Amino acid sequence: METLDTYLQARYLPAPQFAAACGVSPRSLAGLLEDGLVPRPAYVVTGNGVLVSAAFGEMPAEAATPGEYHHPRHAAWVALALRLRETAVADEARAGIEQRFRSRFASALSVLDRNLHRLADSFDDAGHPIREGLDQRSGTAWTHFINGVYGVCVADPSNEAAIARKEILQEALGGIVANGALAHFIRDAAPRARQLVEQYSAATMPFSPPEYPHSSRRRLVDDLRAQLAMPAPRTRHERRRMG
Repeated sequence: METLDTYLQARYLPAPQFAAACGVSPRSLAGLLEDGLVPRPAYVVTGNGVLVSAAFGEMPAEAATPGEYHHPRHAAWVALALRLRETAVADEARAGIEQRFRSRFASALSVLDRNLHRLADSFDDAGHPIREGLDQRSGTAWTHFINGVYGVCVADPSNEAAIARKEILQEALGGIVANGALAHFIRDAAPRARQLVEQYSAATMPFSPPEYPHSSRRRLVDDLRAQLAMPAPRTRHERRRMG
């Protein structure tokens, strides 16, 4: 079974390596974080053996290597922050990044409302925005984003559309589970249910070992696959053998 340290080392970059991948010094990266211009680390492992997950909070670190761990795809946001800092002070740059994120997130939700899952609190039947609901969704998304939450749970947190897609897939599947309609969904729309599960599987992270039992990956991928009698995807080794 994969350990926490193996999970972190395979999928995340400690702060010095992340800074190097972004082409900045660790000091510059720390400054961008302090000014709230880039997402915070997805994980922090403290020297006294505590894992701090941006999504799940504190839990035992299982002898993982101490450090701040960033999702590699967050490099896109570092590049954006650096461009904006060339022409604006920190507060103006942060406001610009937030406005950009919220606007693009809302645009992505509009597409998802039409093509994936109805968002009745944010768009009417004609697809026109409901400002209060849309502002609430985009504001909550911004808070999660800048706090590093999407670095924990989104497979590709480099752009607003991918983040929004993961969130709405989770909402669609979560509604099926929460409202007790799963048996009806299996009977009348099993292909659609299976499609949503696989799309969500691709959009979300595997989650670290201590987080997995509490994660959407367990509830909405592995548990639903079992209830829908879906075979687990073949491993690369199994695909090679069949080929």
